[in-house]
Amino acid sequence: MVVKSATKKKLMDLGIEEEYAHKLADDRKWDDVKVLTPLQIGQICGIDSGTSQKIHHVMASSTKSARAAAARTEKTVVRRRTLSRRRKKTLLPIQEYDVENSKKLLLRDLDVEDPLFIQLSAKSNELGLYLTPQVINTLVEGINSRGDKKLSDKKLESIIKSAYNHLLKARVDPHEAVGITTAQSLGEPGTQMTMRTFHYAGVATVNVTQGLPRIIEIVDARKVPNTPTMNIYLEEFNSKGKPLRTNEKLARELAAGIETTTATDIAAIDVEVTQRYINLQLIPSNLKLKNMTGAEVLDKLSRALRLYIQSDNEDRPKVLKIIPGISKAEDLTNLATDPPTYTALLQLEDKIKKLRLKGLPGISRANVQGPNKDGEYYISTIGSNLTKVSEFAGVDRSRTYTNNISEIYDYLGIEAARQAIINEAYDTMAGAGLDVDIRHLIMVADVMSSEGEIRAIGRHGVSGTKHSILARSAFEVTVTHLLKAGIIGERDDLSGVTENIIVGQPVALGTGSVELFYVPEN
Repeated sequence: MVVKSATKKKLMDLGIEEEYAHKLADDRKWDDVKVLTPLQIGQICGIDSGTSQKIHHVMASSTKSARAAAARTEKTVVRRRTLSRRRKKTLLPIQEYDVENSKKLLLRDLDVEDPLFIQLSAKSNELGLYLTPQVINTLVEGINSRGDKKLSDKKLESIIKSAYNHLLKARVDPHEAVGITTAQSLGEPGTQMTMRTFHYAGVATVNVTQGLPRIIEIVDARKVPNTPTMNIYLEEFNSKGKPLRTNEKLARELAAGIETTTATDIAAIDVEVTQRYINLQLIPSNLKLKNMTGAEVLDKLSRALRLYIQSDNEDRPKVLKIIPGISKAEDLTNLATDPPTYTALLQLEDKIKKLRLKGLPGISRANVQGPNKDGEYYISTIGSNLTKVSEFAGVDRSRTYTNNISEIYDYLGIEAARQAIINEAYDTMAGAGLDVDIRHLIMVADVMSSEGEIRAIGRHGVSGTKHSILARSAFEVTVTHLLKAGIIGERDDLSGVTENIIVGQPVALGTGSVELFYVPEN
């Protein structure tokens, strides 16, 4: 056997004794030595396991440090990051809370300037009997319908006291079964509702889901309604200080910027199958309507498709020619030898038709409405995108509204979403000619939003997360709920309505549950 001197020297440099280094280097290269196990080292050197472990540890440490050094000396490859086309998230400044403006918004549907309204409000404050502005407005409407113009002080006092007494009687008694009352009060009108379609005045193209289908959308907490719409209100002045909400031209410009514009909206697309190219004949009237230019269309198409686009005029193009696979002008020389395929042509046509050149995703149409009684214009849309619309300059965020409850929850939070549920359900019921007490709708909204998120009234939401096992199993998938409860040893306290009916015992509910005790004075 021949001792490898290089291997022996390396072992000794690591601090291993010469005797052990000599034995380990006997007819072995360093590559053979460094893979030896502690047991093999002990057998070769004739030493105990503790010493062999130390030698093995020293060799293993040297191997790791060598690898790290090699990694540091490796050539560094610099890779360019591709430019991301993702836009930075815009952080909007928080709007200051304007008390006066908020009061105006809350009372915008009430005639607070009516002399009767002012008289009743003053008398209510004088008597210390608080009535809400809505109640006072209802009283004013009732008095006006009778033809009474002037009321004596005594008559005013009588009306206020009578209204207040009726308000007290309308309050819910302790232990009242409000849930059952709400379910019945909404269920019975729901059976009477027919599938009607409500049309916006003056906009024949905007149809909104109404009636029973809309109620189902609301209580099912659908992420996207069947017909999402928005009412976009404008600020009083634009960034240049010019009146905005009363200017129809500026409102139309804003609507053109919000509405999604595709190539089919501003050009006639002609596919030349034999020549393997696509021709876009720009329509000047449509470009003017969308507030776009031919140069703008050329620029956006070339950037989005990453292809070379030929035009009849660089400054004011009217005809655009697009060839699949041609990314620069030099590629046109190879066109005869390597023509694009028919499949590539069809794929390019489909991409061009779907490409969004301008506007916001999700908003397919934006129409200017008005002027209303205040002389202002607003924009009604097909489609909804509350977050992006709110970033537009000139949009009044405090009044802009969407019927997409999920978007309201994501952008404004649970309280705004709760109010949206009430508004949407009330408007749908009223649109079908049904008079339902708003307190029932408030009850439904409270149940749906009580956990801090919008939950559907069903087995995937409210009904499926009840505390009672029997109440959950009585709704749907009975066996699943009972088996799961049995496996984990869940307990049912039988505190609700459904579970007590199932087991056949009295329900601890109702106004009779309150016991009154008379304690005489000593």
